[in-house]
Amino acid sequence: MTKKQEASANPTEFVAVYVTVDNEDGAVHLATALVIDKLVAYVNVKTGARSIYEADGIIQLENEVVIVMFAKRSNVERIIERVKEIHSYAVPCINVMPIIDGNKDFLDWVDQQTVI
Repeated sequence: MTKKQEASANPTEFVAVYVTVDNEDGAVHLATALVIDKLVAYVNVKTGARSIYEADGIIQLENEVVIVMFAKRSNVERIIERVKEIHSYAVPCINVMPIIDGNKDFLDWVDQQTVI
């Protein structure tokens, strides 16, 4: 990140987007594409998630990778569209969580790194 700047961002203008992916390479590919597209500013890729769900009457236990991306709320629709374009799942988990409060210096940086 860059040097300290005067904080001006309103935390409620930002979101964290939670996505699960089947492998680390897919997660890094998706995350990199969204950063290059300036839809998200910062991405955490966390391996080792264990997902449990039911499909066709059978309990599934899968290893997945969790991605948490930080972005402007105004980019959410485009982020969801882009994730669906890139993602390997027919119905990917994409959940958007509002930022209630946080480090305003970080949020200012997110603001500068992403498109309007």
